[in-house]
Amino acid sequence: AKSLQLVEEDCEAKCLQTEESGSYLGLEDVTMSVVYSSVLSVPTNFFMELFNGSEVDRRVMERAGCLNYSYSPWELEKADVYQRQIYYKFDKRISRYRGEVTSSQQRSPLSDKNGWLIEEVMTLHGVPLGDYFNLHLRFQVEDIPSRSTGCNVQVFFGIAWLKSTRHQKRITKNILSNLQDRLKVMFSILEKEFISGK
Repeated sequence: AKSLQLVEEDCEAKCLQTEESGSYLGLEDVTMSVVYSSVLSVPTNFFMELFNGSEVDRRVMERAGCLNYSYSPWELEKADVYQRQIYYKFDKRISRYRGEVTSSQQRSPLSDKNGWLIEEVMTLHGVPLGDYFNLHLRFQVEDIPSRSTGCNVQVFFGIAWLKSTRHQKRITKNILSNLQDRLKVMFSILEKEFISGK
């Protein structure tokens, strides 16, 4: 509970929405690029278990190296848009610094209603230069009409630099390879969960 309180305080300071543009967490200021794109052999609604605060959510994240994983309930922000905060520590396999992550996620249906958009802003604590940047992620998941159990998943990634550093390129490269590895692990575990739960 202590960790979640930290998340909420941290988020109140950083996650203020810009009222006039109505955009979430300043995402429009960050250049996003596709870091993962694939068809997974799970239905969209099962994929969304990753963000539902369920046992699947916790198991997948912890097996992917996110320790002490905790989250707040989803709260309605405005029509069809929900927000929650999450917190975890990195396993030493992911980061030798064993850093901590506080994250704010926002969930909304895609405009054509056949899938979901999850937008996330992550803040790293306890890693070198962690206060120099925030990480921005966007998960887009859609049904595939021709397949009964399959969904199309795209993940976009960008970094918002809060201070400049000559290590930007190296940091970006490290975070990116780390993230891509972790996404593959998460989605592979999710597919196994789906098969074993059938």
